[in-house]
Amino acid sequence: MLDAVLGPASEAYYAERVRSGSGARARAQAAQSTVTLFAGGIVAALTFTQLADRPLSTQLAGVGAVALWLFAAVLYLRAVAQPVGALAGPSHARDRLDLLNAVLKRADDEAAQVDRRQKHANRVAMGALAVSVLTVGLAAVGGPKEEKVSGAVAVSPAYAKSIRTVCAMKDERITGRIDKTSLATPFVNITVASRGCGGGTGKETELVIPKSAVRAIAWEGE
Repeated sequence: MLDAVLGPASEAYYAERVRSGSGARARAQAAQSTVTLFAGGIVAALTFTQLADRPLSTQLAGVGAVALWLFAAVLYLRAVAQPVGALAGPSHARDRLDLLNAVLKRADDEAAQVDRRQKHANRVAMGALAVSVLTVGLAAVGGPKEEKVSGAVAVSPAYAKSIRTVCAMKDERITGRIDKTSLATPFVNITVASRGCGGGTGKETELVIPKSAVRAIAWEGE
């Protein structure tokens, strides 16, 4: 009974040992496929188009995350496709036992080299994941960057009449600091001094004006 089991078990064991290099490459290829898929989603989510209205620090974190994911994909590709270097070992075998030991050692050395390459790729992938999480956190907490310039907004007479109930306005012009990023939204944000609006509490007041009530916008600078 023991001989009947030992024969197939030994054959399967040594066959697996000889193919250990191929097994290591298969593991690296599976990891590469996962990382490549993940990197594609990250690249799509963390492009400058998506982060165009975010602060520079968030944009730099996004670029770093994309670069690390791509670098990890390259390292996995190296582990899968690049041949290993010259392996140490005798070039001739004196008998069958020496031949078996030489074959097993070469297989083990090849698997070890591929596993080392994959370990480096895994570390880069973990770094890319950490930077990606940091980027998402900065984008969620920091919000869009503000780009305010001094200027004035001319509003319709009807809107000016309504806003006079909360702000001291003599005409249809509101002066303050205009948020240029709000021009791409249905509303225009303008920050005015508290003495002109907000009851003189000592703080600035931000007005959100619907574009339908805006007649003209002018600001200083470019």
